[in-house]
Amino acid sequence: MRIQALSLCIMAGSMAIAAPVLATTEEARTDLLQFPSNTKYDWVKLTSDEILRGDIKNLYDDKLLFDSDTLDDLSLDWEDILWLQSAGTVSVGFTDLTTRTGKLSIRDGKAYIDGVEFNPNDIMTIIAGEDTEANYWSTKITLGANLRSGNTEQLDYSAIAKTTRRSTESRFKADYIGNYSRSEGDSTANNHRLNSTFDWFISKRFYLRPVFAEVYKDPFLNLNYRTTVGSGVGYNIIDNSKTEWSISGGPAYSYTRYDHVEADQARAESSASVVLDTVYDTEITKDIDFTAQYRMQYGNQESGGYTHHAVSTLSVELTDIFDLDLSFVWDHTQNPRANSSGVVPMQNDYQVIIGFGIDL
Repeated sequence: MRIQALSLCIMAGSMAIAAPVLATTEEARTDLLQFPSNTKYDWVKLTSDEILRGDIKNLYDDKLLFDSDTLDDLSLDWEDILWLQSAGTVSVGFTDLTTRTGKLSIRDGKAYIDGVEFNPNDIMTIIAGEDTEANYWSTKITLGANLRSGNTEQLDYSAIAKTTRRSTESRFKADYIGNYSRSEGDSTANNHRLNSTFDWFISKRFYLRPVFAEVYKDPFLNLNYRTTVGSGVGYNIIDNSKTEWSISGGPAYSYTRYDHVEADQARAESSASVVLDTVYDTEITKDIDFTAQYRMQYGNQESGGYTHHAVSTLSVELTDIFDLDLSFVWDHTQNPRANSSGVVPMQNDYQVIIGFGIDL
C-alpha cells in the first residue's frame, strides 16, 4: 500500500509539473499564430494554415514575394494569405493612389498600419522598407551566344534586357533586344531594339501612359534607325495572382532614316502613326512562366506602313537567380524600302533565342 501511495504521489507530482509545460507550449503556439510584433522576422500565415517566417520583399500584381527563412524566395498568391505581420516598416500603396508607411498587420479580415485600421482590399502594392528609390528597381538580363572556330568561323550573340521601376503609383519599363552574327568575317545580322514606357495608375486596372518611345536599328532591313514617340492609355484586362493581360495604345510620331535608297527616293521619312500594344503574362507552373507581347504600329507607306514586333518567352526557373529562357521573335514590315541597288528586304524576320536569364 505504501508503494502504491508513493507511486500515486509521484504521478500527481509529475502531472503538476507537466501541466505548466503544456500551458507554456500552447501559449507559445498562440503567440506564434498572433505574430508578435516584438520579433525580428516578418510572418505569413496561409489559408492552408502553413506559417512562414522570413522577410517581406514586395507585393505587385497580387503576388507577394516573400524571402522565407528556410525556403528562400517564394512567390505567394495574395488570395492565399490569411494573416501577415511585418517586423519593420513597409510602404503600402492604395487603390486611391496614396502611400502610407509603417508596420503592417493583417488578420481576421482587417488590416492595420501602426495600429490604425483600414480595409485590406484597398491594398494595391507593398514595398519593403521606407518609400525610397532603391526599393523600386528590378532588372533581368538574358544572354545567349554561339561561337564556332575551325572550318567555319562564326559568332552569334543575342541579348534581352528588361528593367522596371515600380512604385506604389507609377511604373517605368525599358526593354532591349539585340542580335549580332558574323560568319567568315562578314556580318549576317545586326539589329537592336530599345523601347520604354511610363505609366501612371489611375486605379488598379486603368493607367495613363504619358509617354512611350522606341528606337529600332536594322541595316539588313535598310533601316539606319526608326524612332517613335507617343502617348496613350492602358487597361489591365486580367489582373490576378497567376495571370496578367494588359492592352494599351495611342497616337505617336515616327521618324525613319534609311541606310541606302534609290535615286528618286527620300532617305528620311516622318509620319503620324497609331500604336497598339498588348502583354500577356501567366504562371504555367510554380517554376515555368509564359510571356507574350505584341506591338503594332501603323503609319504611312513611305515609313513602312503596317509594322509589328511580337515576342513570346517561356521561362524556366533553375535557381532563385538563374532562368532558362526560350524566346521566339517575329518582326514584320508591310512596305520595306528598297536599297540603292533596288533590292527590297523581306517583309518578315524570325528569331529563336535560347539563353540564360539573370535576375538582379
